[in-house]
Amino acid sequence: MNRNWMRMALGMSVAVGMLLTGCGTEVSSSLAGKGAEVSSQSEPKPAEDTGKTIYLYGNDFVDLVAPKFTSETGFKMEAVHYGGGEALAKIEAEQGNPQWDVLMMDGHGSVRSLADRDFLMKGWKPANLSKLSEYGASLVPKDYAYYPVGIHAAAVIAYNTKLVPADKAPKTWEQFFAYSGPVGHADPAVAAPAYPLVSAFFQKWGVEETKKKYKQRFEAGMRVYPKNGPVGKALVSGEIHVAALQEHNAYELKLAGEPVEVIWPDEGAPGSLRVIAISKKTKNPAAAQAFVEYMMKPETQAMLTSLPSTESLFTPLAQGVQMRKERRQDGSFLLPSAEWAAQQEAPIKTWFADQNVK
Repeated sequence: MNRNWMRMALGMSVAVGMLLTGCGTEVSSSLAGKGAEVSSQSEPKPAEDTGKTIYLYGNDFVDLVAPKFTSETGFKMEAVHYGGGEALAKIEAEQGNPQWDVLMMDGHGSVRSLADRDFLMKGWKPANLSKLSEYGASLVPKDYAYYPVGIHAAAVIAYNTKLVPADKAPKTWEQFFAYSGPVGHADPAVAAPAYPLVSAFFQKWGVEETKKKYKQRFEAGMRVYPKNGPVGKALVSGEIHVAALQEHNAYELKLAGEPVEVIWPDEGAPGSLRVIAISKKTKNPAAAQAFVEYMMKPETQAMLTSLPSTESLFTPLAQGVQMRKERRQDGSFLLPSAEWAAQQEAPIKTWFADQNVK
């Protein structure tokens, strides 16, 4: 990683870390789906709109779904495409005068942080919430600060078949960290799925043990790239032999005929939960709420899983919607609770950035 990029990554980590300033919520030991109780101060205002355009901040699918939503409902929406760290930093910068109405992004821990700081509308229950799958319903926070719509692998193990024999390829995350050649993954301060990736490791092994593993891995050869696209390019070029690579990117390379094989570990892949949240200060709650319900519709999720793009490789959380057959059908996820991920976000990102600026 070059010095200019390392400085930028550290700066982004600090900006995102500011999101948790003043957050006094204690770490919860509960499973995903356990959120803060609704307070009377957090209940949404009546849905009375100005009729003006609402703004959607986010990453995957936003450029596609915004015009479709407008066409099908009549509500005017404009998408603003940001990476995860960029969206969080933008929301932080705009807190005195928010320009966004709806946020849709990977990383329920980051969005939980916004909820804990009272950025988000709480207490509103979508009419079609009962259409979620059993797993999807388990991920809904008690305060309804955000709504889960899909989950995918923040990383699977991908390896270059020209450089790594199949019998030498790591099959577990322990083996990934112990691999003798160069490995890499995306930066958790910048790429939306990368914090879910590293937080899954920190939760799985514990903070101190994971720090030890990463320090050993950096010494043995590890590269960190701003986003998953460059990770995939480095894998194909041979700059790294093995990657913890977002499943979209990993399967895209494999399906394109590149020398890449994909392993979904039996222990599970770090999960990147895609959620939607509404700004507490939106002046168009009816339009924002209509978009949440639009994204939770089985028809919408079925449309997204049928797209030719590998972005459609995710587990839909609406009942009756099937995932694409190319991915592991029984693959499980390593998903820390939202509360744990929110509490640990600033410390983990800051520590991780510090390792890369040395």
